Formats: sequence, C-alpha cells, structure tokens
Amino acid sequence: MVSTGRRAYRSEAKRKLIRRKFFLTFIPSSPRNPHIKKLRITTMRKKMPSRPVTTIVYDQSAIDALAACKTYLEQAEDYIHDKRNLLPDPTPLLEARFPTSSILPGHAIERTKGLSWPTISAKIVDAVAKKPRFFDPWYFVVMLLLELPGGRVILAKSKNQEYAYAAYAGRTVVPNFYLRRIVVNTPIWADTKEGKHVDGAHYDYRRVTLHWISKDAVRKLGRLTRRKSSNREAAVKFAVELFKEQLAAHHGGPGLGHPDKLPGLDLTALDYEELLWVALFIADAMHEKYLRLRARNA
Repeated sequence: MVSTGRRAYRSEAKRKLIRRKFFLTFIPSSPRNPHIKKLRITTMRKKMPSRPVTTIVYDQSAIDALAACKTYLEQAEDYIHDKRNLLPDPTPLLEARFPTSSILPGHAIERTKGLSWPTISAKIVDAVAKKPRFFDPWYFVVMLLLELPGGRVILAKSKNQEYAYAAYAGRTVVPNFYLRRIVVNTPIWADTKEGKHVDGAHYDYRRVTLHWISKDAVRKLGRLTRRKSSNREAAVKFAVELFKEQLAAHHGGPGLGHPDKLPGLDLTALDYEELLWVALFIADAMHEKYLRLRARNA
C-alpha cells in the first residue's frame, strides 16, 4: 500500500485531508458489454471541449492495466524504503494499456543515448513521427494512469514545427500538457530544457536528462518564451475532469453502474486523483533515490 506516498502528497500539496482511506487493491470485475455509446454531456465545466463524450468500456485488459500500475507502485515504494533490493519490475507495464492509449507496446532497455539508466523505449501513435521515445519506468506508470479516463499521449509540434514533443491530451489535441513539464515538475514561470543539446535529445524524457530554467533567464538569452506555461497540477486537474466526464457518461447509460464509481475499475474521482498524486510522489522519490545510489557507486 502506498501509505507513505499518500501522506507526503497531502502535506506537500497542502490539501484537505481525505476522509476515507484509499487502498491499492485489485477488485475483480467481469468485462462489460463492448458497446460504445455517444452521449452529450452538459454538466461538465465550460473549459472542457463541448463535443460528444465516448463512453469507455473498461474490460479485463483495462482491469489488468490498473493492477499492473498498482503493483509497480507497491514495488517502488518498497524499494524506496529499502524493503526491496531490486528495482521494481517494469515488465508488466510494457504492454499494459487503457482503452484510449496511444502508446504502443514498449521495451525495457538498459542503455541508450549515451546513458546507462533503467529505461522504457516506446513509440507513440503518430502519422509522421515513428521513432521511439525514452522514459523512466517510474514516470511511465504515471503516463499510463493519465490515459485511464480517456486521455492519451500525443506528439505535439513545437512552435517552429521543428520537433514533435510528447504531450498529454484528451479527446482533442488542445488543450495539451507537455510531458517533460509533468516529469520535471516545471513551474509555470519556467521552461524545460534538455541537459545535452544533441541531435535527437527531444526523444528523451528521462528526468536525469532534463532540467528547468526560469523564463526570465530564457529572455535574457534573447530567446522567446510564453509569459507562463502549464504545470503538473494543471495536467492532473485535467485528467480528473476527464474522469468526471466518464462518470457522467456512464451514469447516462442504462445499467452501467453506480454514478460515483467508474464501472469495471471501481474507482471514484477522489480515488483517481489521489492515485495520480501518489504515483507522482513515488516517481519523484524513485528518481532521487536512484540518482543518489548512482552517485555513491560512481
């Protein structure tokens, strides 16, 4: 159970205490009838796209994907607290996907782009860009969870259309949230940069290769930048809104379960939000611990 991560999240985010406990338990459920129905949701916030919402059917593969994510988080927490000597096993994450995922099956590799580091290599569905991207396993599980409520990872073009950067989005391309900003937890008043400016650096989303720099410093270097940019919290809020859309969509269909929980996965919006923050906290802690161990053994 990710109890330590949960306490740290509440303290760090300065949120109100969540009244009931959240358990990372695997609740079995039979697959639903694979019938997809279009519903127009009118109760969502105005900032969400005003177009029909697709009711997602969470079948056994989705249940298995959630179980794989939870197992990885449990192993990661044990590793952080020295209850486990081996790194958490990323193998179940390589093919674990939720229904709307745009991440193709991945591979676990030990070295790429001049760096020896636990890495998941995976391609993202795109009409043009076909090369794999590289991710820390502990942030890859966060990516998968972000896709759970109908989200997807896309490749969004940079302003000058030179590079395609991985971003988190919903049914539409806009709004989207650059993945590197989510990984590094870049503030709204800063930009994210690659550590090594080499060809193909934009394929690498491992946190050790990235850093953030203030927008004021970027401007002093004579470069253009937005006044402010999205941050990790905005991406999580967006994911929770997608989750609430699914709750409303399922509630609008006959016999699809209790409106407070997502059928099949048996999650409430509160469950899902906390799971995302716990996953992010664990990912940050994994990064810091592995970085220290490498430095100590160098």
